[in-house]
Amino acid sequence: MKNLSLYIFLVAVILLNSCSSTRNAVRESSSTSGPAADYVREYLSKYSDLAVSEMSRTGIPASITLAQGMLESNYGRSRLATQGNNHFGIKCHSDWTGQKIYHDDNHRNECFRSYRSAEESFRDHSDFLINGSRYRDLFSLEATDYKAWAHGLKRAGYATDPKYPDLLIRKIEDYGLWAYDAGGISPLASQAPAPASPAKVDPARTSGVTPARSAAGTGSAKTTTVAASSGTAAVSDQPSIKEADSSLVQPVPEKAVPEDEEPIKVISLSTGKKPLENNNVEYIIVEAGDTFESLADRYQLLSWEITRYNDLAAGASLVPGQVLYLQPKRTRAAQGLSVHVVTAGETMYSISQKYAIKLSSLYKLNLMDEGTECRQGQKLRLR
Repeated sequence: MKNLSLYIFLVAVILLNSCSSTRNAVRESSSTSGPAADYVREYLSKYSDLAVSEMSRTGIPASITLAQGMLESNYGRSRLATQGNNHFGIKCHSDWTGQKIYHDDNHRNECFRSYRSAEESFRDHSDFLINGSRYRDLFSLEATDYKAWAHGLKRAGYATDPKYPDLLIRKIEDYGLWAYDAGGISPLASQAPAPASPAKVDPARTSGVTPARSAAGTGSAKTTTVAASSGTAAVSDQPSIKEADSSLVQPVPEKAVPEDEEPIKVISLSTGKKPLENNNVEYIIVEAGDTFESLADRYQLLSWEITRYNDLAAGASLVPGQVLYLQPKRTRAAQGLSVHVVTAGETMYSISQKYAIKLSSLYKLNLMDEGTECRQGQKLRLR
């Protein structure tokens, strides 16, 4: 009888665990299934034509443009998008003469470009990539290879979030945005509710030009090429796409999108050379002719940010070959660098720059008063 009771108890435990697993699976499934939110469909209805138009003009995949706009503008619902028509988080440059909107981002009250229309924002985003030498290699990629574009943008330094390519690819695949790259439409577009008047596209800018198509898809298709150095796009002759090829549009499962999804802060736009890195801090080497103003404009910073990041006083001069950090330095050196023995000619400042440590932190680590200097042969703690 005792053995029978034990057997019944074990069977009951197994059944309970099985039911629990089933409930968990149902709960997880229900959290990721369901129709896409109306605001996702509305974004596609309003702005997909603009993205396709820009792809025709420049060769930038429409799927990439749409995914970036969705991420940066929270599907057109962010303050920058609703009040400034800024869908890509592009900040003001020193030469920006258009309207401005101020918004808290990495710092308080930062200056962002404000546009008269969403179309201006989409065109400015495309021109930014065309004119940036660091993005030139992207235009050798097929316009249908959205994965290569997503990873290429990250390698070129477009975004600071290491997961940026995955974020773009997920948006593209969740919403079938890849269909626009091949002349089709997203499966969600046919389900879109009747939106407000869609964004207008100037027919004169798109007439006679069709989206770039992958040479792997058809033998006659030609790849769009872009003269990135001059900022102009030369689009080769391509077969006209008057109707979407139904074979290019495959049904995709609809995903539930959190209603309160917020835009991510990942854009680190720059038209300069790709920065180097020391102690996980980006830096550049000063070249002849560089000024704080020109570097701030090139790397989307304020001139006072560069002086602060490098422990420099206002009015300091720049010397070719000088190291300048584009991000705040760390409070300690990289792992494995514990002690530095001071050599002739070195100063506390030069050592702080060498290891990308804040000057104030270097003083604190060595229990020294700020403003005092190290001496030759002295051992300085770096961590």
